[in-house]
Amino acid sequence: MNWTREQALQLENTRRQRAVNIKSQDQATEKTPDSEKIAIKDLPPLTGEASFTVMGDSMGKPRMTQRDRWKKRPVVERYHDYCDRIKEAAPTHVLTADVYAIEIDAYIELPKSWSKKKRLALADKPCRAKPDWDNIAKGCCDALFEDDAKIADGHARKFWCWPGYARTEIRVQFYLK
Repeated sequence: MNWTREQALQLENTRRQRAVNIKSQDQATEKTPDSEKIAIKDLPPLTGEASFTVMGDSMGKPRMTQRDRWKKRPVVERYHDYCDRIKEAAPTHVLTADVYAIEIDAYIELPKSWSKKKRLALADKPCRAKPDWDNIAKGCCDALFEDDAKIADGHARKFWCWPGYARTEIRVQFYLK
């Protein structure tokens, strides 16, 4: 959600009103001093948005064990390759930005074993097969951020797509410094 300065100012005013004790009638009629007015520096910082696409199959984060540090399983190697592709596709300022929201759309190829009728019916529809949407989101966040606990809002969706068009579209919202 992108906030205008007026919305941020209104939110700050409502928060201050809730935190203030009830004043007597005499105090309520007094004007507030200039020092209590909200300064520009008190407003939330401006925000930016970036989006990028990672071509290839989406992958959920696998369950890893201590043994995977020295004996890499194929699924762990594929996951690390997927993380590397995400880092390569991301603009450099996203990796260092103060990101607070992420939105992920994963497009998963329709299986070639399905009939043409079934593939036509499900093309571009929501995907309800593996990998799980939350594992895709975990993989993307772990690849992009050292500390993904700072992300306050995240959405992940999965869709079917035609073979050769598998991709992951990632949109991030961040505070400008």
